[in-house]
Amino acid sequence: MPSSRSQANGLDVPSRVISRGRLIDVLTDTVRDLEALPLTLASDRVDDARRLRASVIGQLRDHILPRLEDADVPAIVVVGGSTGAGKSTLVNSMLGAEVSKAGVLRPTTRVPVLVINPEDAPALENHPVSEVAQIVVCEAQPAGLALIDASDLDSVQADNRALATRLLEACDLWLFITTAARYGDHTPWATLEEAASRGASIAVVLNRVSDAVLDEVRRDLVERLDRLGLADSPFFVVPDAGPHEGLLPADSVSELRDWMQLLAGRHRAAGLMRRANREMWPTLYHDLLALADAVDAQGDAGRRLEEAGRDILSGPCETLRTDVERGVLADGAPTTRWVSHASAGGPLAALATGARLRAGLFGRTARARARALAEVAADLRDTLVLHLSAGLAAVTEEAQITWSEAGAGEHAGRLLGTGPGAHEAVAAWMDGVLSVVPPIKGLDAEATGHLVVVAACGLEGARAAAARLGLAETVDDARTRLADALTAALEAALPEGAGLSLVPDPDLAAALRLRAGELSMLVRPGDL
Repeated sequence: MPSSRSQANGLDVPSRVISRGRLIDVLTDTVRDLEALPLTLASDRVDDARRLRASVIGQLRDHILPRLEDADVPAIVVVGGSTGAGKSTLVNSMLGAEVSKAGVLRPTTRVPVLVINPEDAPALENHPVSEVAQIVVCEAQPAGLALIDASDLDSVQADNRALATRLLEACDLWLFITTAARYGDHTPWATLEEAASRGASIAVVLNRVSDAVLDEVRRDLVERLDRLGLADSPFFVVPDAGPHEGLLPADSVSELRDWMQLLAGRHRAAGLMRRANREMWPTLYHDLLALADAVDAQGDAGRRLEEAGRDILSGPCETLRTDVERGVLADGAPTTRWVSHASAGGPLAALATGARLRAGLFGRTARARARALAEVAADLRDTLVLHLSAGLAAVTEEAQITWSEAGAGEHAGRLLGTGPGAHEAVAAWMDGVLSVVPPIKGLDAEATGHLVVVAACGLEGARAAAARLGLAETVDDARTRLADALTAALEAALPEGAGLSLVPDPDLAAALRLRAGELSMLVRPGDL
């Protein structure tokens, strides 16, 4: 026995395949996941995926779910088009009442106007479109049909354009209003193409057209509509009334008004909704699969970003490790300072020659030796900071460029460069050395630590002195720790996993495919 279908709410749902309650849960979860879905990275066709995500959210939140949850929601007709197309005047004229402000200033319609019959007021009280539109209750508006005078598709205000697009996602029928001068404008026509490709129900009104150009314009417009697959869409012509104020002559909108009256009424409006929803389930099915693919593409982009990060780090990290191994980090000021202090009669002469390390009268010689080692170590610290700072700057600059190219530039400041700076990293290494090196005869613990620090950076005289004092193994360990500390500071500037943190949970792709599978039960054979 074929499964029964529920059409009381205008949605063609096979009740024995999936219950309305279960369907509401599935779609509500889908909205929640899509609203939290980051499509941050510049993956393949990501702009299309972002638009699709917004479109699906809008359809589910503003159209499908409200209709599933309340069978009394009227069919929604959106009057939309370009700036100056005369939408408000047309709405007023069809109803024979001034329900939406019309004027010469553009854009006139800043807040959409939702015109409803008093009977439909309770059903639309908590509807999502009522949150973004000014509600006007009008006896002239037929019951079962809600009319929205939308903001302009090509408004100079981005919020208005976004709102117009949202209202189109919520409607059962789009009444596309254009003029002889504006029907080829890019933004409205691109929106019409998108709506047609998704199987939306569309009627076209050619407004304000003079007899002189009517035949030529109508022929061209009909050919364009035919190429979009809209040849069978209802098509109306409203003649140019010339300069005027208020409503259009009644006979100029009579055909359009009569057609809208035919759509009205509970049963006829439900039929309109069923026609509008005929393409909804297969389209939604394919949209969810496309978004699941977009989640996978984000994962691929995140892995590429991680690989790029490793490539960025490999050169600078290898350079620093090589410099440590070659002992060139002590070149320059540290070496000059050592040679000065290690010359004959200098405080480090005994260390340089291997002579006995005497304390001197009242320990003066030992203190001078300690001060000299501290000065060399301070020069060494500054040199290390310069080397590491240069590496960090190179890594950060290249990472910023790479992340910007990957579409993640606005997140770089939050996720990159969060590790210790050059001063902190070098100081932490030196403190670590000083904390574990014990004193030896002739050198206190701090002085011994400074000698190990200088020797670990490759200063030849200090290395020889440390070896004579039995500190060769300690120096080798400090040198290894230095290489690790420097490279760790670089890696912290571009931490592992930073790119992947911008990627959606891969389980979301599976969840979207699972929900598409559940919706496939609502699709007629052959539509997939």
